[in-house]
Amino acid sequence: MLEVAPGIYQLILPNPPQATPRYVNAYLVRGNNGYLLIDTGWEEKALVSLQKQLTKIGIGFKDIEQVVITHAHPDHYGLAGRLKQLSGAKLALHYLETGVIESKFKNEYEVLSQLDQWWLVNGVPATKLTEFREGFLENKTDPIVPVLPDVTLHGSETISNGIFNFQVLWTPGHSAGHISLYEPEQKILFSGDHILPNIYTNIGIALLPPEQSQNPLGDYLNSLNEIKHLEVDLILPGHGNRFVDLKGRVEKIIKHHKYRTAEIIRAIEVTAKTTYQIAAELTWRPATKGAGWQDLDLWGQRLSVAETAAHLELLRFNGKADKFIGNSIVYYHLVDTAK
Repeated sequence: MLEVAPGIYQLILPNPPQATPRYVNAYLVRGNNGYLLIDTGWEEKALVSLQKQLTKIGIGFKDIEQVVITHAHPDHYGLAGRLKQLSGAKLALHYLETGVIESKFKNEYEVLSQLDQWWLVNGVPATKLTEFREGFLENKTDPIVPVLPDVTLHGSETISNGIFNFQVLWTPGHSAGHISLYEPEQKILFSGDHILPNIYTNIGIALLPPEQSQNPLGDYLNSLNEIKHLEVDLILPGHGNRFVDLKGRVEKIIKHHKYRTAEIIRAIEVTAKTTYQIAAELTWRPATKGAGWQDLDLWGQRLSVAETAAHLELLRFNGKADKFIGNSIVYYHLVDTAK
């Protein structure tokens, strides 16, 4: 546990062994009548770690009065149901994340079946599909107790605990209902997974409900540009260490996505290809000097296919690429803008 600012504690919680990154940050914020917790961790080991860290400052679960979830991915939301039972705290998250909870955590095997179909349509070969599915089942974690929020957020609300006043910023991209929290007086930004210090946030497309944006990378880049001018002295991310220089980090992230887009354009400038074929040609993990497709584990390969799809859809939304279906598989190709 680190006190990263007066009254604000960073809690570093373990993720399951197969997950990347291996740790997730939750933040405990002291208020006048109790504590506010930002994100929860994933499974039992994280719950034990959280309890130990609370004990170090002399409090327990019952002292948590509010839980705010930045987004409903398992490492940030997984323990929300358990914590609500243990603490009685009110739970808040963005309304777009409720669809994720209802669709993905209540019937995981149905979701896996839908993922199979998405992978096939996007060109994943049958042998690799078997690896993806077996890897998913082998790494199955403790079941998540799904719970819907007591407070549904849309963005622009203020969450107060008597000491801090957090502005809710809707920052979509990594998930449709991702939020960040900004404390303007202290100039602190809780960025969730929207902006990370050393790695690039995964922005992917896989099983997006029709009511959600089908262009998450476009949404992500737009929301980055919207918040980069905030007056921020300290950024507290969902993974990694606290950092500064919001504008500089945003500009580096945008540059990374421009490079990735250029790579994808080169991959399809001669012939149409599937999402899987394109993903296998790209450079991954640029923050660590790069890796080829063959260097990624199954978790990384699944994410890379979804991320490649997001870049392709952005190119399509911008009129630079299009897609067609051949033998029930989607292929992407460049659009001849000279016509």
